[in-house]
Amino acid sequence: MSLSPTTGMSRLSLDRNSPLPRDPSRSQLRHPSSSMPESEPSSDQSDWELEEDDDEGEGEPDTVSSPTGFKYNISRLSPRTRRVVKGLFNQSSSKDPPQISLELCGIRGDDPEGSGLFYAFQMHEVVPCSVRIGSRNSGRFSAPKCECPDARYRHLRPCKHLIWLFDKISKLALVDHDPDSVLTMTELGYAEELGDPFAQISQVRLDVLADDLRCDMSEPDTDVVSPNPARVREAREMVAAMEGVEPRELDSYRPDLDASYNRIPPIRRGDLGATLFSLLLASHHLAEWVRSELSPSDPAVDPFRRLQQRASRIIGELDVYSAAERDPAAVDAYRRRGKMAEGPRDVDWAAAQIRHCVDKIERLVSRGSSPLPAWARSSAARSLVCILKAVVHHRDLYPRLIREQDADFVYSALDMLADQSQFIEELEEIMDLVGIRGAPPSYVDKMRSLISRMRSHGTEDVVSPSGIPRSETPPLYESSSAAVQHPGPSRGSSVQFLTPEVPASAMGRGGQGARGGRGRGNGRGSKRLVSPHDSPRGSRKRVRGA
Repeated sequence: MSLSPTTGMSRLSLDRNSPLPRDPSRSQLRHPSSSMPESEPSSDQSDWELEEDDDEGEGEPDTVSSPTGFKYNISRLSPRTRRVVKGLFNQSSSKDPPQISLELCGIRGDDPEGSGLFYAFQMHEVVPCSVRIGSRNSGRFSAPKCECPDARYRHLRPCKHLIWLFDKISKLALVDHDPDSVLTMTELGYAEELGDPFAQISQVRLDVLADDLRCDMSEPDTDVVSPNPARVREAREMVAAMEGVEPRELDSYRPDLDASYNRIPPIRRGDLGATLFSLLLASHHLAEWVRSELSPSDPAVDPFRRLQQRASRIIGELDVYSAAERDPAAVDAYRRRGKMAEGPRDVDWAAAQIRHCVDKIERLVSRGSSPLPAWARSSAARSLVCILKAVVHHRDLYPRLIREQDADFVYSALDMLADQSQFIEELEEIMDLVGIRGAPPSYVDKMRSLISRMRSHGTEDVVSPSGIPRSETPPLYESSSAAVQHPGPSRGSSVQFLTPEVPASAMGRGGQGARGGRGRGNGRGSKRLVSPHDSPRGSRKRVRGA
């Protein structure tokens, strides 16, 4: 597969592409801590230029080595060119994925008569940039700031990086927003409806948000950045999807991948699955590409599964916070990791965030003019049942979300999925425990009534086109050979050179133009349950990610 060049926003990703610091004393330039504004230099130079400025002292060697092994004397270069050379070669010698790659070459004529020829080489470059978002009463970053060349030297504000990042954050923060309604973009690059971005991030907590943004997170006072556990899980799920592993077998698939991961070296000879797993974690760009090619029903990108995982993460954060409050030594360690900078992760915070997860699932189920495909309905019901079960078993969350008041927790969303009769036994076990722990009678009555309706759906003689009764279908989906499509022509054959007359932003992958014209359905089969209630068009409806 060949990645054709583009500078469109679809190619942006949350990444940590800048090389690892060579000197721990300069680590804050690359891994800002919660006190980032005070630790940042006040000049207007980029991070790697600042590093190289520090190197411009007496006794600095005039010879540098390139990745090819050649040595160059740079004593006659201007200070700025020396910084460029050092920065380039230092980046190239790191163990991170290369930031410049050669994509194409060829012979071209410079006029129709062919009187002159030239060789054309086309490269793709990943350019690191930093975004700072401060509170509105902060000095330097009360207005979000990007360090990209467009923002720094051409004074383009907002730049595409800010717009792209705030769009991602808004997707996660604006739980109550109707996706069909129009947001109002401000001159700062984010929607007016988002309010204060700093406050929104603080409410969710940055490390929880990082899971959904699929990026790693640095901790204060350390140069070591380990892959986000959520990315590790996602990489394993991506490999499983490409192996054709059924969702019910996912939890038992290749547990050795997590345990044996080591970013150096990424190539695991004799084990293609482990090699792909390592490459997905080493390159955010590769992970973004693979993610965009998966079906929305694949567990790695299933929006309902991701919301369930977010709820589990929130409950885990509450448990860690509660344990730290009881142990003075643990509290100190907790504070050193910056966990208290955004506020407590107590029951109030956790209950509000879990409600947001449930509300998001309800909106994904209820919106849209046509019924959700069967895999999505089953996945939504599964996620709701798992969240309900976790809350019922939690000592602190159960009183807040269920016992103290009837707020229809999970019920109003699950009520739209009464056809998912495969979860009856789990719900009955949950309600038996609710009966022991106590709950408002109105809530118990509604949940018991819902289980009864589910039971009536399970006994109906409704069959799918495959002849399997609906109540006996697998929880998520089954293979449908009729849905498998044969690969189309290779997209790599249509890659075009960029010329001064054709900007990269005007081209999509393979030179095909806009992303929407790529023909996403070609080249891979799909897995789904075929329901008698689904129309052919509705069954292929994509569910937007959470």
